Amino acid sequence: MSTFQTPFLSAAGAAKYANDMALLRCDNPSRIPLKADRGATMFDLIFSGVQAYNQIGFFIGALVCLGLGGLLLGNSLYWRVHSLHASGTVVGVIANSSMYTRVYRYTLPDGETHEAKSDTGRGWLGGSETGRIVPLLISAHNPTEAREANSYLMEIIGLVIVAPGVAFGYVALTAYPMTWMTGIMAVAMLLYLAEHGRRILIPKGQRLSIAEWRKQHGLDDTTAIDMEQVKPAEAILGAPGIQQTRQSQWQTKAAPFLLLFAVVLIGLALYQANKTWRLETAGVRAPGEVVRLNAEESSDSTSYYPVVRYRTETNETVEFKDSIGSNPPSYRSGDKVTVLYLAANPQRQAIIDRGFWNWAIPAILLFAALFLACISIAILRNRTRLKPATAT
Repeated sequence: MSTFQTPFLSAAGAAKYANDMALLRCDNPSRIPLKADRGATMFDLIFSGVQAYNQIGFFIGALVCLGLGGLLLGNSLYWRVHSLHASGTVVGVIANSSMYTRVYRYTLPDGETHEAKSDTGRGWLGGSETGRIVPLLISAHNPTEAREANSYLMEIIGLVIVAPGVAFGYVALTAYPMTWMTGIMAVAMLLYLAEHGRRILIPKGQRLSIAEWRKQHGLDDTTAIDMEQVKPAEAILGAPGIQQTRQSQWQTKAAPFLLLFAVVLIGLALYQANKTWRLETAGVRAPGEVVRLNAEESSDSTSYYPVVRYRTETNETVEFKDSIGSNPPSYRSGDKVTVLYLAANPQRQAIIDRGFWNWAIPAILLFAALFLACISIAILRNRTRLKPATAT
């Protein structure tokens, strides 16, 4: 019986022959693309697309908030720099539905007396008592338009709008990686916005000039104020039913609840600040790795919390779940992170170190509490400052 004999091979030829045979026997599966690998690649592509979509969404939210907040802050700065300063007296209010616009009388340095109305309306009458003297900012373009110099409402609103814009921008830059998918998603989003924006643009021939638009909205109207429309705030508050339906219900019921909620927020802020301060002052930093994501469902959404594994100074392996979750997840299994923990309790007192933004949660809680407290105190002060006329 004859046998099959292979020809003589050199060392290089033998190596190539063995490698080819290994491929045929699948002894080296890494050289052969598998369906599982293709599935993983497709999952990574979808996951990267979702991450990029959310990242661009955060960028757009940051631009919108920073733009609107910056516009309000810039307008307030323009008023304070370019306006004429004068001392005025409240002479009454102009009622328009449920909003009240204060009317002032002021005297210029040349001795001329003018009336001006506030550029913003209010939903309450507190602080509008007749004869109240207030410092005014008179518009440089319209002597019948004024703003109280000691009012910082627009600045506060601007800062409130800017704050989430800064937070959105930070999340977009730090919570998501900048990849080629981010660029593709940004271009797609810009094309989408451009297409929909083109549909709502007014044709060039029908657009109003800035001067025509201001005239149409009465922004440059320098005609004298119709004093017949101006009424003392005391007379409006003394009208039957007004005090009960507006001032009493809003100020008496809403203010205490807002103040109580502010106190709760302050307590939460101090609790979170104390935890962060202990970690920052007595904590230890160590490299860690995200090993998995824990999905936790609420009534209408699911949040993914990273579970991190790290080694302590005593070479103890510890796993903990970070307190901040998101959807889509901000981390993936295998991501490297820095852990900040207390050596006395490395399991419960540990967080992913985010640097300065470790203070974000207590800062946001404290800012919201102070904002609500200011509103509550202002409402209560305005309620006691102006009393309605009593029937005789």
